[in-house]
Amino acid sequence: KDFIIKILSTLEKIPLAKNVSGDPTLFKLKITVEVETLKNGKLQSNFVIIENFDYKNNSNKFELKRYEKEIKNNLANIISDKLIYKGLLETDSF
Repeated sequence: KDFIIKILSTLEKIPLAKNVSGDPTLFKLKITVEVETLKNGKLQSNFVIIENFDYKNNSNKFELKRYEKEIKNNLANIISDKLIYKGLLETDSF
């Protein structure tokens, strides 16, 4: 079967809390993935997956970047598992 999958993903780093001097103390990483499947040019499925993770700021910027990369990888793995699971549930649409 021939089909087309369109995927649009966005990543947001949102400050949730700040200290008295205005520096962020808590962040949220939010990944949104919009998925659209088409078969013979007709829309078969359309859904959105959103994953979030809240974490504390770190004064060591190198460690903070490393930690954020780890969070992004973990969220991406969760989203890919959900995509696979959703695909298995909707195999008739593919």
